[in-house]
Amino acid sequence: MLARKRKKRKGFNIQKFLYILVFCILFVFLTYSAINLFLKRQAFQKEINILEQEKEELLKQRESLKFSLGEAYSEAYLEKTAREDLNLQKPGERVFVIKKEAEAKKEENQEIIEQTFLEKVKSFFGW
Repeated sequence: MLARKRKKRKGFNIQKFLYILVFCILFVFLTYSAINLFLKRQAFQKEINILEQEKEELLKQRESLKFSLGEAYSEAYLEKTAREDLNLQKPGERVFVIKKEAEAKKEENQEIIEQTFLEKVKSFFGW
């Protein structure tokens, strides 16, 4: 008689299961690492863009300051500053200070504020 071939039962193979389990864990770990690195890279790229914009603004400010510095050493600017801010004059000149109305009112208000209480009472009654 012909011998019957036995069918092998497909049972639970531990070795195959462990290979699949290790592969799945490795796949999940690598995927998580890749996503995490991608998110960090995006955050760093945003920071780089912000810093580049700040760099451009600072370079513009630097150029403006260089221009102002060159202007500050000019003879005309120094003379203008000395005349306006320091009230200096050349020999034989007269300096006339013309106050604006707003400045005059501020000075009057400042004088009123600086008065003591008794002086305010006296000025109120006209003594």
